[in-house]
Amino acid sequence: MACVAYFAKNTKWKKAAALGLLGILLIASNSLFVNTLFSAYEMPQTEVKGHYPVAIILGGGMIRANQEDPTRMNVGESADRFLQPALLYKQGKVDRILITGGNTSIGNLKIDHSNETAQVKRLLVALGIPHEKIITETQARNTHENAKFSKRMLDSLHLQGPILLVTSAFHMRRASACFTKEGLHCIPFVVDSKKKDTELGVLECIIPSEKELYKLSYLLREIFGFLIYRIVGYA
Repeated sequence: MACVAYFAKNTKWKKAAALGLLGILLIASNSLFVNTLFSAYEMPQTEVKGHYPVAIILGGGMIRANQEDPTRMNVGESADRFLQPALLYKQGKVDRILITGGNTSIGNLKIDHSNETAQVKRLLVALGIPHEKIITETQARNTHENAKFSKRMLDSLHLQGPILLVTSAFHMRRASACFTKEGLHCIPFVVDSKKKDTELGVLECIIPSEKELYKLSYLLREIFGFLIYRIVGYA
């Protein structure tokens, strides 16, 4: 549509395309619209009932690469993925924590210097969780490999389910499908919800927000990824 608005020679087509593009941007940046989509897609948060031998934390967005001070650990927007399991361990609801996720760099196309798995383990130890109670899996580069390599590691340690699966609410559908596909009995423990459960104000429903565009892009990418995983048989 943007190409039509820019390149079309017919004035009528240019105007129609420009208005259509503007309309899409206004809808996609509307808090009410985006929040409704997240509310429909995200899995709901539930209370942990019972006791579990291990909680698996899926990596992604928990740690940001150091900007200036190399000794400082900078948490990312998905830090809830490790904070909530830490609390569960303190409450005696899980015996161990497994962190899965490796370097996601793809040559020069995508560069990952966060060293996330090791950094999260350092933070968990600093929060008082014994070093020997934290298992790290550093080879997985995507959700499919998170499930595959976690299953392999749990089998080697003779840890059996059900296990607690911890990831962001918008990611849980794909994650739980992948782990179930690998034969693991998982109980989803949703964290890092992007939807807003409280009432939206009038201004939020009227004024466009670039933040909502960013959130929507995350959700669309996740839905597309889930569909691809279904097609190729990962989920």
